[in-house]
Amino acid sequence: MWFAANAETATFAVGILTTALFGTSFLGAALGIVAGNALAYTIVGLLSRGGPRFGLPQMVLSRRAFGRDGNVGPAVLAFLAGVGWFAIDSVFGAQALAVLAHVGYPLALTVLLVAQIALAVYGYNAIHAFERYAGIVLAVGFAVIAYGTLTRAHLGAPFDPHAPAAGGGELAGIIFSGALAFSYAVGWGPASSDYSRYLASGSSPRAVSWWAGLGGFIPSTLLELLGAAAVTAVRGPGIAAATPADTIVLLFGAGPLATIGLLTVLIGTLSANCLNLYSGALSALVAWDARRRPAFALAAGAAFALLTLVLLLAARANDPTARYAPWIVALAALAVGVLSAAVVRWTLVRWQSALAVGVLGGTLALAGSDPASTAHLYTNFLSLLSTWAAPWAGVLLATRGETRDRIGTRALFAWLAGIAASLPFWQQSWFIGPLAAAHPQLGDLSYFVSFGVAFALASVLRATPAPAPA
Repeated sequence: MWFAANAETATFAVGILTTALFGTSFLGAALGIVAGNALAYTIVGLLSRGGPRFGLPQMVLSRRAFGRDGNVGPAVLAFLAGVGWFAIDSVFGAQALAVLAHVGYPLALTVLLVAQIALAVYGYNAIHAFERYAGIVLAVGFAVIAYGTLTRAHLGAPFDPHAPAAGGGELAGIIFSGALAFSYAVGWGPASSDYSRYLASGSSPRAVSWWAGLGGFIPSTLLELLGAAAVTAVRGPGIAAATPADTIVLLFGAGPLATIGLLTVLIGTLSANCLNLYSGALSALVAWDARRRPAFALAAGAAFALLTLVLLLAARANDPTARYAPWIVALAALAVGVLSAAVVRWTLVRWQSALAVGVLGGTLALAGSDPASTAHLYTNFLSLLSTWAAPWAGVLLATRGETRDRIGTRALFAWLAGIAASLPFWQQSWFIGPLAAAHPQLGDLSYFVSFGVAFALASVLRATPAPAPA
């Protein structure tokens, strides 16, 4: 299942960005890609162990560290990430379908949305059955793409100083490549045990980790390397803004290889997005406040509205392509706030939640007909994803036992401290931290810093005796 979920379009796109956007040489990109995936899928594999042990979805297990109320923040973020992933993957798939079927983008997107939502509504067993066969088809399809790409690629291509974000040099490109690969892969962390929870409770923890970890590491690494190689085959001023469907057309034109490539992109979208829908829906259910406190839901909504406002204002100040009008910023902050408050205040049955995630993600995907804006949005989305997911995973891996408090203050402190510690190292189009600005050759180290700090703090706080009650 993990193989099929990652033998898909988004991983190919990560590889394209490593060389097209940052100018990294193919060998440098390969080094970063392997290192970033190895670390991230080790995390996913370790988190997957909780499935057979407790028989619970990952964001429910997150309550063991953060408490029921403290876990609302991570659960809402996991839900929003599911919506975002669904939207971006749908854009990639709809663009491929539009080229294949010679139809408009809106019609292609509608057809794709119906197929994806149907898979997620039927749930766990349907997803596993679909992935079993999709994995075979995708392996064949990407093997064909690899053959066509590697016969045209220049794997010895050096660092490209003219790439759009090549200012930090080759070292920065290697670190950026590792950061992008890590960010994509660790994004599966909040869904890790969702797909292992029905395994027998006596399943070998080591086997669970290896199968989940390698199931993601192998296809992600191979396809990201393939994406990086594809850029060396079609280097040009517009490749940094090319989506996977665009890259297939640039590589193969309109012949049989292009048809196979576009079909592979399309099926890959389905294989990844049924998981994005399913796990996003589960996260929405976990975020629900069983005590039905309106004030708590409003506070959660206000916090996420404020966070969205801060991020978009930073984007307006730092990114020339993100000069959003004030009304767009206000509307986006309001929409995220209302949505966050709604999933905390009210609950839906799983199929209704999956439908809601699909409709929301599909609405966002309507804006994806412009390839350049899609590529830019994907880069920023990957950059933001690990900002919370990496330190959250660090806290969970360091936690032993279960908090009895509604808010796990130690876990929450370690998580937020990890995020705060990473801010000076951010090097993204929406925000550049002071350390990153002073040392651009270091690329973006924020993900690794946030994970390390959160893990270390959670480990220290775990070993510190709790104060005796007064």
